[in-house]
Amino acid sequence: MSPKSEVAIGARHGGTEQSRAHNGQGTSTDPFIVEFKRDDPENPMNWSASRKWFIAFIVTSSVFAVTFASSAYSDSSDEIIKDFNISTEVFSVGISLFILGFAVGPAVWAPLLL
Repeated sequence: MSPKSEVAIGARHGGTEQSRAHNGQGTSTDPFIVEFKRDDPENPMNWSASRKWFIAFIVTSSVFAVTFASSAYSDSSDEIIKDFNISTEVFSVGISLFILGFAVGPAVWAPLLL
């Protein structure tokens, strides 16, 4: 078994640093192995079924709302082009940026949330 490495992590409340031991070195050949303690309330496997379903509902609703918003914008193309007196190329920039946000957004925002 690999030696334990001390990793400093931010505490949930109060912002103080605390240290926890993880198996592994953090390399691609010997990655950290994170294990939850028995009956740890932060372990998603220990969450109640209602909490798991609530989180699934929130995530699913968010994805549905964003996808619906993009399709609602594209369906109104004729009215937007006429009301704002723009070309179809200019209109397509809005949809293109929206789809680009779908593609690139998670790759940009995910590292910033750590």
